[in-house]
Amino acid sequence: MHFPDTPDFSLIHAPDRVVVRRHGGEMTGHDLLRAAYRVADLLPDAPVVPVCLDVGHFIVLLLATLLRGRHVLLSSDRTATRLAALAAEHGAVCVGFADDLPDGEHPAHMLVLPPPDGSGVGCPKNPAIDGERLVAIVFTSGSTGQPVAHTKRWGALVVRSIVARVLLDPVEQASTLVGTVPPYHMYGFETLVLQAIHTRCAVASGPAFYPSDWRKMLEFSPAPRVLVTTPLQLRLLLGAELSCPAIARIISAAAPLGETLARQAEDRLGAPVMEIYGATEIGSVAMRRTTAGPGWELYDTVELAQDGDDATIAAPGAPAYPLSDLVEKDGPRHFRLIGRRNDMVKLAAKRASLSALNTALTALPGVEDGAFLPPEGDAESAFARMRVFVVAPALSAEAVIAGLRGRIDPAFLPRGVVFVDALPRNGVGKLTVQALRQFAARLAQGKEIGTAVIPASHPCLAGHFPGRPVVPGVVLLEEGLALAGLCPTRIEQVKFLRPVSPDETVTFFAKHEAARIRLSAYVQGQVVLRAVIGHGPQP
Repeated sequence: MHFPDTPDFSLIHAPDRVVVRRHGGEMTGHDLLRAAYRVADLLPDAPVVPVCLDVGHFIVLLLATLLRGRHVLLSSDRTATRLAALAAEHGAVCVGFADDLPDGEHPAHMLVLPPPDGSGVGCPKNPAIDGERLVAIVFTSGSTGQPVAHTKRWGALVVRSIVARVLLDPVEQASTLVGTVPPYHMYGFETLVLQAIHTRCAVASGPAFYPSDWRKMLEFSPAPRVLVTTPLQLRLLLGAELSCPAIARIISAAAPLGETLARQAEDRLGAPVMEIYGATEIGSVAMRRTTAGPGWELYDTVELAQDGDDATIAAPGAPAYPLSDLVEKDGPRHFRLIGRRNDMVKLAAKRASLSALNTALTALPGVEDGAFLPPEGDAESAFARMRVFVVAPALSAEAVIAGLRGRIDPAFLPRGVVFVDALPRNGVGKLTVQALRQFAARLAQGKEIGTAVIPASHPCLAGHFPGRPVVPGVVLLEEGLALAGLCPTRIEQVKFLRPVSPDETVTFFAKHEAARIRLSAYVQGQVVLRAVIGHGPQP
């Protein structure tokens, strides 16, 4: 039985074992090393921003990057703009495989490689990595602010993988980890990628977008199976009502998990549901069975020290880190979570945890997803109120507010409820306050109706501000009217708030009211046009 009781700083622990399982095939550590050496020969001498979702491909790219003597940069923000900016800021290159590139996720100057090839025989060299070597810079999701970079060194990651086996490898036979989460977030990186290369566990690899994909991975993975997921994805899996093979344990993280959902999952899937306590800064350090109560149990060798409201966590291979959460120790190995320091909302001289409010909201029967949005500016104003956004097709606003009334302090009850089709969560189900504010602003603008680009060759630009051409306002307005399908009977108001240059992408929004439409246009988040238009049928 391959089980590292002491740290193994090799690139892959016990490479003769199966590390990655796919539909119709398996890859041993030797297969992965052969593929990694081939990929390493194609990489430039620079840090790498992985642009791939397949866990097996991600592992090959990580190993290849380390063989080149470089490190990876991992960010939850997967927009092409963010990935390209990250590469530029760190002198890195975005790298992906041709058969694993999501639509719309192709940053400029990205290096696209052929699918990794682990074929061949023999045992490639499996080098030991220096424990102090930098192998990854991981950025926080920015749930309550801007993303922050945290360095990860090989030795600490190896030791932490071994410590976490009590959670991720709970039975005598080696587990196969089946993840619904992406490998570029610290949660997936730690539980799927690092656990597979540092311990005896294997990881299932393949498409992981929908409940049917997750079931397929469970089906081709041998028992014991450990499902690594999030509360949102767990709710989707239960809602799909699919028949799944036996699961030994369900792991949840990235957002608070309500006891009701955990109990439903245990009843339906026949496996205990465990939550992870951790963060990008410190990794996974504690666990609990959600249905067993609010207490958390520290992993062995992890130490929690508390001095009043201040607490620090000392994890293996890493210095003590101050917690951003308010906790209360309950003996030497247990603690209770009170709430996040920057998660507290103050209204009418009352305080509440934003995550607790969101948990109360999503626990309401009929609410598929939801979130509170705190007021901006003076929260102590008598007019300040929380806003609520919910995915609840079968409920009314009155039903949502009535359900909340018995669960939260009246000071935090919203005046109204905004029903939406989905919330702007990232790949692991996190919803940042910034993303929710931007989402709310877009809803206020109205529905996005399209984009327009006026090329430099357009005849309207000839002689218009020579030397620094500007798109005429009337052309901009005509583009918006055309996208809205309008033949206006009157234009009540129009304002041009910023010049638009040739080749800039302009995004238009339309908000319908009684006898008029409010039209707005934006370039890179800045408003360039606002208009109020009386409308009639298109001739």
